[in-house]
Amino acid sequence: MEGVESLILKELKEIREELKILNSKIDNFVGYFEVSDEELHKLLKELEDTKKNGIRLEEILDEL
Repeated sequence: MEGVESLILKELKEIREELKILNSKIDNFVGYFEVSDEELHKLLKELEDTKKNGIRLEEILDEL
């Protein structure tokens, strides 16, 4: 029974370490999406303008 318990504890420790790594990656990724309201409105206006002018979204994304 002790062997099973130690295997379970080992697996749980590995899972905990993997979660720490994943959380770190998520924390670093979140910073990419921080924009001010002004920047967001500017981007939305640009997208609306491009839609009106018939420009494809891919062309706009290439510029960004």
